Amino acid sequence: MSPQNKSGSAGALLIRPTLKIAGGFISVCRVDGELNETEMRKLDVTGAPDHEWPGLFKLIEKELAKGQRQFILDLQKVPWMNSRGLGRLIEMWKLIGDAGGQAVLVCVPGRILTILEISQVNLIMNPVLTLHEAVQVLNEKS
Repeated sequence: MSPQNKSGSAGALLIRPTLKIAGGFISVCRVDGELNETEMRKLDVTGAPDHEWPGLFKLIEKELAKGQRQFILDLQKVPWMNSRGLGRLIEMWKLIGDAGGQAVLVCVPGRILTILEISQVNLIMNPVLTLHEAVQVLNEKS
């Protein structure tokens, strides 16, 4: 069963950042229950180090206003994060949650997961290891 939002379009909004060292963009896609991705747009990553996401929060706000309620943040290709990046992650999580949305964080074992554990943010965000698991979690919550 595919996750559906209130506007009736199937799928979650998948947000996948890539650091400047590898091109510096955030890919925003829709992903359905079968893990098929439909790219929507790419947003620039700016700032030092890579944690300024102009346009991302406005895009999330617009999607929430249109009824999108399911979001996946895929950090599998993000090798590290500092306190500024952690702050932006929490900010995004709060924006989605305050609007009645649900978010799932995908994070492989390594530096990012360790940072989430040390800061105890993992207790709130409950990261999963794969995109497949993220879709399953959203299906269970809907």
